[in-house]
Amino acid sequence: MARGVRGPDRSPLSDEVKAELARIPLRACDRHVLAELLPRAAHLGVPARRLAHRAEEVDPHAALARGCCRRAYLRGLFLAGGSLSAGASGYLLELRPPRGEAVRARTVLAREGLRPRGRQRRGRPVLALREGDAIASFMRAAGATETLMRFETKRVAREVRARTNAAVNADSANLARAVVAAREQTAAIHTLAERRMLARLGGPLRDAARARLRMPTATLAELAVRLGTTKWTVRSRMRRLMAEAVR
Repeated sequence: MARGVRGPDRSPLSDEVKAELARIPLRACDRHVLAELLPRAAHLGVPARRLAHRAEEVDPHAALARGCCRRAYLRGLFLAGGSLSAGASGYLLELRPPRGEAVRARTVLAREGLRPRGRQRRGRPVLALREGDAIASFMRAAGATETLMRFETKRVAREVRARTNAAVNADSANLARAVVAAREQTAAIHTLAERRMLARLGGPLRDAARARLRMPTATLAELAVRLGTTKWTVRSRMRRLMAEAVR
């Protein structure tokens, strides 16, 4: 392994993508493109080494004007130094181009509509894609269609779980706030009763106070149904009762 270069990524997702890309049959133009890219990598995994061996006996000069050549280049780029991982913060696809390939790698990715973030790691350029749609586009462009289907299935399931958890957390937070508000309203009404101030209030406020005491855990919507009015009206009456209690 070359000094200062990371070894092949051992993420299961990376292994799936590399294994599928290495199985794609080579056409004549693919051999030219891969011959220019793969032999430069000093840290190839087994699938990439096998593919490099199949391509290394041809002329290493190739143009990337055609879409098929760019797809072959992206295959080699991932096999030569790519990784795909999933963590708590989301997915991450990283490409570590062989020396001398960083500029062309960015150009080819840009022609496929991808804009990776670049940084340096141990003196070597690293191109990163974090958005799920961008990662899916890369795998589609590189030809990893089988892995893409599994990736999309996992991604959709993960997003559904995240949205469900967010909704549950929001409902829990709303319920907690409603419980606290109901306790404060009940306490204010008891304070008004102890001071004999409820009788001085108007009929709608007294009705709202009685409804809250009878239904201490009810939501504003439930109180509105009981009082035959709107939720906004009940909220206004509760605010008025609490304001009267602190005078």
